[in-house]
Amino acid sequence: MSSCSKHKTNIKGWDLIWSDEFDGKNINYSNWGFDLGTGAPVFEDFSPSSSIFVPKEFPKDNFSVRWHGLLTPDHKCNYEIFLIADDGVRLFLNEKSIINGWKNQPATEYSAKQYLDQKDYKIVIEYFEEGGGEAAILGWECKHNPKMLINENHLSFNGSVGLSGTYFSNKNFKKSTDTFTRIDKEINWVTGGSGWGNKELQYYTKEKDNVRLEKGHLIIEAKNEYYEGSDFTSARIKTKKSWKYGKFIMRAKLPKGVGTWAAFWGLPTDWKYGGWPYSGEIDVLEHVGHNEGHIVSSVHNIAKSGDLYKSDQQNNLFFKDACDTFNDYKLEWNEEKITTYINNKKIFEYQKNDKKWQHWPFDEKFHFLFNIAVGGNWGGEKGVEKSDFPTKMEIDYFRVYKKAI
Repeated sequence: MSSCSKHKTNIKGWDLIWSDEFDGKNINYSNWGFDLGTGAPVFEDFSPSSSIFVPKEFPKDNFSVRWHGLLTPDHKCNYEIFLIADDGVRLFLNEKSIINGWKNQPATEYSAKQYLDQKDYKIVIEYFEEGGGEAAILGWECKHNPKMLINENHLSFNGSVGLSGTYFSNKNFKKSTDTFTRIDKEINWVTGGSGWGNKELQYYTKEKDNVRLEKGHLIIEAKNEYYEGSDFTSARIKTKKSWKYGKFIMRAKLPKGVGTWAAFWGLPTDWKYGGWPYSGEIDVLEHVGHNEGHIVSSVHNIAKSGDLYKSDQQNNLFFKDACDTFNDYKLEWNEEKITTYINNKKIFEYQKNDKKWQHWPFDEKFHFLFNIAVGGNWGGEKGVEKSDFPTKMEIDYFRVYKKAI
């Protein structure tokens, strides 16, 4: 628990159990994690993956690739070879099948153990993409090196670094007028993610340009800059700790800008009832820049999710100074109800009322997230005004309380 010297922390009837006052020089990484990218899977063992797979003029779905060349290990030892794919993939070494995952599938990691000598091995990788996001990553591990990407130093084709890849505009390796061949220095792509399921435009990073401590505040900054195939960058930071029930307070000044979509929200940590929205979502605060000052609170569950307009699962309140002053955004959550506030004014209340889990999956631990999205189904309803960027959300502190005994 961080120091709480900046502000009064006592609340009658509540005990402070965790906080971050953001008064250090750097973010406390024992407290916080990050969601990265565009919503596509992230495989950190293999370094950042490219979000651009095929050229602009080539189909993004229903295509196939055959790579071939030589694989040259550094050591004589037992290796574990890894191949991640969305969708189908096959790997051959010296014409022997090593991995076979030839089916439609989300990004899935395959592995095979193989003794390798310090010599050249003929390698062939076959891949097809059905639809949606794409993933193709080739890596390895042995006693001499950790799990890592197989880079260009170990792949070659006719004297060039990398593998020769032939791209077909169908799933069956049939040549056509748009079939083409190129040298790929490594196999390391993850694309898609549909903008975190909301058609958002930003690429989330953990770079200091996007998330940092500054003058006692946590700064989340969204910028109009090209990065890994996206035209905007921002940050989405989340607590590593989770809680079940309590009072949660974020003091913040919200970002301005048409196209921004700022949030303070909670997700289940163990997903007891299944994936989203089965296990629920608690939105303490959402604010879109094209409707400045309108603070929205809501809950999502399998009974109702997505657009909650005119339902009993959301409410909103207008607060004209939300982007110009610091205000307390509060969640009070117990066994019977969820209530949100701005300062001490109620925004929203949702009661259990003896309903089953489909309406009340909120009996499990949740962790909490802060972010600025750009564009998307809601944030981008009125477009994105690029001249409004960069823009910042400034967070003074985040505190967690439990009911005093």
